Amino acid sequence: MRLAIAAIVLSTASIPVHAEAPADAVAIGPWKVEAVSKGQKFDRCTMSRTTDDGVDVRFTRDAGGLDLTMSSPKWKLGRGKSYPVELSAGSSTLQADVAASGNAVSLPVKDERFLKSLKLADGLDVKGEGATIKVALDKSAAALDRLEACYAKNGSATDTNPFVAPSGKP
Repeated sequence: MRLAIAAIVLSTASIPVHAEAPADAVAIGPWKVEAVSKGQKFDRCTMSRTTDDGVDVRFTRDAGGLDLTMSSPKWKLGRGKSYPVELSAGSSTLQADVAASGNAVSLPVKDERFLKSLKLADGLDVKGEGATIKVALDKSAAALDRLEACYAKNGSATDTNPFVAPSGKP
C-alpha cells in the first residue's frame, strides 16, 4: 500500500506546473485578460490571443487609453517606421498608420465607434500593403469589458489607498 501511495505521489510530482496559465489571468473564450505590474506597481491590463496564422494580438489598456499590438516572429519591420493599414470590424472601417518595432506593430484605438464595432463584429481585418490579417473576435465584447474592469479596479487601487498594493487580478 505504501509503495502504491509513493508511486502516485512521485508520478504527480513530475507533472509540469508551468503548463497552466497564471492564476491571475482570466480566460474569456480564446482571450486571456491579465493585470501587469512593474515590480510592485500596477502598470496596465492586457487582453491577448494568437490567430490561426500565428500572429499574437494584444489589446493593452493603460493610462494612455487602449492600444492594439500585433506581432509575429516571421515579420521583419523597420524600427521606428510606420505602415498604412485599414482596419475593418463589422461595418466600421478605420484608416491608420501602425508604428513598427522589430517584429511588432501597434496603434492607439481612440475611435469610440470603431471600439463598439470590435465588441459586436465577428472578426477584425487588418489590411496592410502585402496581406490581410484576420482576427476572430469571438467573446471580444466580454473580454473588452473585462479589460476595462481590470484597469478600473487596478488603476484606481493605489489612488484610493496608497498603503495597499493593488491585487493584480484582472
